[in-house]
Amino acid sequence: MIQEKKIALTQEETDYFISLLTVGTGIIPRSSHRAGIQTYIEKKLAEKNITVAEYKLKLLSDKNLFTEFINESTVNETYFFREEKQFALLKERYFPMWKAMFGTAPIKIWSAACSYGEEAYSLAVLAKCCGIKALVTASDINSEVLDHCNKGVFWESSIRSVDGFTYKNLLLPYRTDEGKIAFSDEIKSCIQTREINLSKIDTPMGDVNLPKNQNIIFIRNVFIYFSQDLRRRILNSIAEKCLADGGILFVSMSEIAQFDSNVLPPSLEKIMDGSVFYFRKKTREVKSNG
Repeated sequence: MIQEKKIALTQEETDYFISLLTVGTGIIPRSSHRAGIQTYIEKKLAEKNITVAEYKLKLLSDKNLFTEFINESTVNETYFFREEKQFALLKERYFPMWKAMFGTAPIKIWSAACSYGEEAYSLAVLAKCCGIKALVTASDINSEVLDHCNKGVFWESSIRSVDGFTYKNLLLPYRTDEGKIAFSDEIKSCIQTREINLSKIDTPMGDVNLPKNQNIIFIRNVFIYFSQDLRRRILNSIAEKCLADGGILFVSMSEIAQFDSNVLPPSLEKIMDGSVFYFRKKTREVKSNG
């Protein structure tokens, strides 16, 4: 029996691949994440029976291989109604206010760095239960998770027993005998997916693909992987190009302390509602003709 050749990357070689990831996506991996990326590359080298030098060249010349590298190197962990207090704020305050002011007009929501899509579908079904049509743009840099999102089928493991459990009943109509959550065509029609690289958000090519005039934006559990400068650039682009006047922006509650005056653009104000923090875009003043 022929044993598979074991390959171990050196520190310098690992650093090179991590730098490729950071340059391409803005992601600065944590140590545990870094170890997983290294293991993936070592397995890939053994599988293809190629050297580190050959793999480097292929990554730079083969777009599909580089996409695969990005897909394997991103963290995709989420679940329905994660950080449910933010969803409670929408259900109890924001959605009723929207319905009172705009009636049947659809609300535009961007779920950025959406992973497999649980967040996007949570927003769509929550809006539906409040009598509102949501137009949700679900974006990620990982093309594979977006394919999954488009299918609208999830395992029940995406429902947690504590956080998010309050809204479990909203998911029960879509439960199957196979232990899955399979959303209807009506709900899936509310979701549009886009491949968006947040690290290129302020470039001309990145700007073309951005969702504009959004009433609500969720961009959570991603800033922890970015540098301070990239956080600032992303927030500035979101405020200036994507968020409608008076629109609101949610980040993870664990990330909120990272956003001070050095990162936040002047057009965003920090709001505290009970135990929930979010950001609101200030409404531009209308200049008088007189």
